Amino acid sequence: MKKTLQRCCSFFCTFSILFLVGCINHETHGQVAETRDQSAVIPHDPFPSRSISPIEAGMWNVVRVVDGDTLIVGDNTDREQQYRVRLIGIDAPELARGNTPAEPFANEAAEFVREKLTEAGNKVRIDFDGEQLDQYRRTRAMVYLKMPDGREVWLNQLLIFEGLAHARLDFRYSHGAKLHFALAEIEARRNKRNLWKDGEE
Repeated sequence: MKKTLQRCCSFFCTFSILFLVGCINHETHGQVAETRDQSAVIPHDPFPSRSISPIEAGMWNVVRVVDGDTLIVGDNTDREQQYRVRLIGIDAPELARGNTPAEPFANEAAEFVREKLTEAGNKVRIDFDGEQLDQYRRTRAMVYLKMPDGREVWLNQLLIFEGLAHARLDFRYSHGAKLHFALAEIEARRNKRNLWKDGEE
């Protein structure tokens, strides 16, 4: 009886999380997930990616921050050995380009990333999850920072948690990471952080 009750509780918790993720997909109309089938909770692709990044997983030097969700990594002195890395599963506001003004909180997101990178000595650990390249041939990756106190910070998740990026659940990456990102966005919304501070739902 006790085991049956534990299984029921576990099932209910999992169902509740998936339901919340589905609500995010439906309510944001593409801000969090642009799925063709709105009845799908989390898109799932059973086929492994065939796109291979030109860089390997591991520690990399950061040359510069392009914006809140894009970095240039590699050799500071050799442009041929520099690579653009797009943080998978998130969408940070766009910085100003040409005649197009910056989106709200774009500068704050980019500056937040610069500050965290400075704390981490401008080093990141890159890991892959799903497709390694996007349609623009940019490397798509999970990015981690080693902080001075020894903690490793998951930058993708942290930006969502701080309300400086939207979760993107429509990309091809692991179900587990999508749950982490969806829950981080729920927390950011609940606490009205940055992008959500005006009570946007």
